[in-house]
Amino acid sequence: MAPLALDALTLVGAACTIFVLVLAVAVLWPRKGTQHALDHEIEARLMLGEDPDEIDRDLAQRPGNTSPVADSPLGDNPAG
Repeated sequence: MAPLALDALTLVGAACTIFVLVLAVAVLWPRKGTQHALDHEIEARLMLGEDPDEIDRDLAQRPGNTSPVADSPLGDNPAG
């Protein structure tokens, strides 16, 4: 019985090790396709539920800003 228990314990240990490695790779691997380059202020205002068109008007009044917030991928998702 002892060799069978040792084999089962080895298999469980190997499975746990593989699971932890796969989990670490899934969490730590960079996802270049899912990250959007948004200004932190814009992202925070969108997450707080502000209207993207209002944010766009505010930013259009600032000098040197040419990209509208309403065209961003997060602008179509109302937060409330």
